[in-house]
Amino acid sequence: MRIHLGANYEGYPSAQLLRTRLDAEGHEVIWHAAPDYDDNDDYPAISIRTLQAVIADEDDGIESRGILVGGTGAGEVISANKVNGARVVSATAAEYVADARTHADINALVIPTHHVDPGQVDALVTALLDTAFSNGLDDARRLVNVAEFETGGTIEGWMIDQ
Repeated sequence: MRIHLGANYEGYPSAQLLRTRLDAEGHEVIWHAAPDYDDNDDYPAISIRTLQAVIADEDDGIESRGILVGGTGAGEVISANKVNGARVVSATAAEYVADARTHADINALVIPTHHVDPGQVDALVTALLDTAFSNGLDDARRLVNVAEFETGGTIEGWMIDQ
C-alpha cells in the first residue's frame, strides 16, 4: 500500500521510526516532511500536502493512506480535514482507529505523540492499514452526504440552515 507520511518538528523523530518500519514491511512510503529535522517547520502545509497526495491517489484508483505525526495532533487534524475528500482523525487507541475505518472510511490518521505511548504506534497504524470500510448502506450514505456538502453546500439537495 502507498503511505503518505508527514510530520512536523514535534513528530519528526517518531515519524522517522515509523518510516523505517513501513519501508521494511514493503509499503511504498512517500515522505511529506522536511528532509532533515527542522525545529522551524510547522504542520499546516505538511498536513495539507500529505492529504492532497492521498486524495490524488484515491482519484487515480491507487490504494493509499495518510499518516501525520505531531505533538498534540489537533492542528494536523484541523488543517488536513480542509482538503476536500479528507477524512482524518487523531487517535490514541487502535479500537477507535478500527471503528473510524469501518464506519467513516477514514483515509488518514494523526498520531499525537504527546498523548500516545510509543509502544502503541504500531497498533494504531496496523488498525489504519488492515481495517476495511464496511461499505454498509448507512455508512456509505453518510459519506456521500458529507462529500455533497463539502463540494456543493447541500445534503441531498437541501440547504443546511444556520
